[in-house]
Parts: sequence; C-alpha cells; structure tokens
Amino acid sequence: MSPLRLFWIFVKVSTFTIGGGYAMIPVIKEFIVDKYRIIKEDEFLDVIVTAQTVPGVIAINTAMILGSRLAGFWGAFFAVLGASLTPFIIILVIASFFTDFVDLPVFKGFFAGARVGVTVILANLSFQLLRKSLRRYLIVIVIAAGTLVIVFLNVSSIWVLLVCSLLIYFIDRRSTR
Repeated sequence: MSPLRLFWIFVKVSTFTIGGGYAMIPVIKEFIVDKYRIIKEDEFLDVIVTAQTVPGVIAINTAMILGSRLAGFWGAFFAVLGASLTPFIIILVIASFFTDFVDLPVFKGFFAGARVGVTVILANLSFQLLRKSLRRYLIVIVIAAGTLVIVFLNVSSIWVLLVCSLLIYFIDRRSTR
C-alpha cells in the first residue's frame, strides 16, 4: 500500500463525512475492508479498539494506526494528513462565514438532517462492532467472574482457571463456526 494511496483514501473519507471522527469510521471501514479489501474486518476492529484507547481524535488515531500498519512511517504521516486536511480547510471557511449564515433556515435544516444521518450511521457501526466483538465480551465476563470467585469465595485458583479455560475454549469454538 503506497502512502499516497492512503492519503487519497483518507482525503475522500474526510471530505464526504459530516459529524466528526466517529462518523468517519464506517466510511473508513467501507474503503479499507469492504471495497479495497486491504485488511480483514477483525483487524479493523482491533485498529478501532486501539484508536479508542489512545488519547486523541479517533479518526486521526485510526488513520495513524492504519497508515503505520500498511505503509510504515510515511503511510501514517500521509494518512493523518489526508484525514485532517479537508476538515481543517472546511472548518476554516465555515468559521469565516458562519455568523452571516447561521440563522438561515437552509443551514438549520441541513444540520438537523445531517445530525439524524450521522446518528443512524453511528448506530449501524455500533451494532456491527458489537456483533463481531460479542465473543470478546463473553470472554472478559468469564475472566471477571473467575477473578471474583477467587477473591470473594476463596476458591482455589487452579479450579477456577480450569473452569474458566474450558468456558473460554467453548465460547471461542462456538463463535468461530
């Protein structure tokens, strides 16, 4: 993957999405996972989880992580530049004229409609990610329950580890079918 191709992908994504970083995630997924098949959906989910845990804007974090994975330092540099350049220019233009147009019904209607659209896109992405990561949540619940049993019920950790290991094995086996 060339850094310039990453740059253009992120320029397209940032140009045609409204609503901030979270609104960009489904569009990034569409390009990187669905359309160009650069990475698999599970890898993309890992990138999103990592991007959420790192301080900063999720769209920029996602661009940096994907760019770095796919094309090294320059991939990260150009992906971040592509993700931030268009919004920067658009916000600069809007800020210079915003007070003149803020009360026009056309702009109020546009932003109200965009808010609804962004909400639907984010809800769809959330359901997709939840469906894919349900197995991980079940595993975390099993680990947490095992820890609580060891701490509060004073059960031998060997037995708890054995039971938790078996449960995690069956959860993982059932979900990979």
